[in-house]
Amino acid sequence: MRISFSIKEYLQKIKYSYDHVQELQVDASKRKYFRISNKNNTNILVDSSLEKNSLKDFIKMSNWLDMEGFSSPRIYDANLIRGYSIMEDFGDNKFSNLFVKEKENRFFMYSNTIDLLSYLSKKELPSFLKPFSKKIFNKELSFFLDWYKYYNKIKNKNEVSEWNKIWGNLYEEANIDKLKTVVLRDFHIDNLFLLKNRKGIKKIGLIDFQDALIGHPAYDLVSLLQDVRITISSLKERELLELYISKNNSINSSFKISYIIFGTQRLIKIIGIFKRLEYLYGKKKYLIFLPRTLELLKRNLKNPIFKDLDSWFENYGY
Repeated sequence: MRISFSIKEYLQKIKYSYDHVQELQVDASKRKYFRISNKNNTNILVDSSLEKNSLKDFIKMSNWLDMEGFSSPRIYDANLIRGYSIMEDFGDNKFSNLFVKEKENRFFMYSNTIDLLSYLSKKELPSFLKPFSKKIFNKELSFFLDWYKYYNKIKNKNEVSEWNKIWGNLYEEANIDKLKTVVLRDFHIDNLFLLKNRKGIKKIGLIDFQDALIGHPAYDLVSLLQDVRITISSLKERELLELYISKNNSINSSFKISYIIFGTQRLIKIIGIFKRLEYLYGKKKYLIFLPRTLELLKRNLKNPIFKDLDSWFENYGY
């Protein structure tokens, strides 16, 4: 595997010797990942040259998580000017791999992750994170309108106005209990690793948290339990939701409303993002998850809280 001259120059400057380079499957971002190894160790080289701010945010968040007792990748070197970094390799034990190989251990991995989210929800909020504001909430919803519903079409002003009114009300409902925690945002099975030699919440390795915000604790939970990359039954989802609630005495009856509203908003955002990746960057691999995403969306819309939103889809289509 060949790497760019600029990366070679970076490695030479920090005197990092390597024998083998393997490019890893990229995520939905513009970052590139390489497993870089020599006879002594293996690390991950990240090329964030097209997203330099994301590297700064990742480092800041990684340091906070490590300080608070979570397993984030150790960062051995970072060049913020070039956007390159070398960090700890968590290996190949991603949940997405293990869920296929070790189906019998799924509940163990889910329950451990719920312990992690419960622990995270009790942490003092770091001052450097921004809130998951109504503006961000609405911007994410706009991905669906811009890239899925009305792509290459003229938007109907009445439809959009009705959409915005519905979601304005839902946003208020979702935040009625005013619960706040660190929300890691991309909390799904491709970003979680089982680190078998560690104990407690440290058994779960976390990555891709550079977009973290201060938001509602239901957000990461529903990201995990309504992950479009894997199918779990409605019964199992409810069981795991109840498990989380049982671990958090501060939760009241409105939590389940917050859970389904943030989950539905997230599903709608994902549909738009998948289409955006296809149209802008030719990345079609995510379209395989669209049927599961739409299935979850339609299932959520049966909840009475979405009476108006369900009517919107009935009237104007998906």
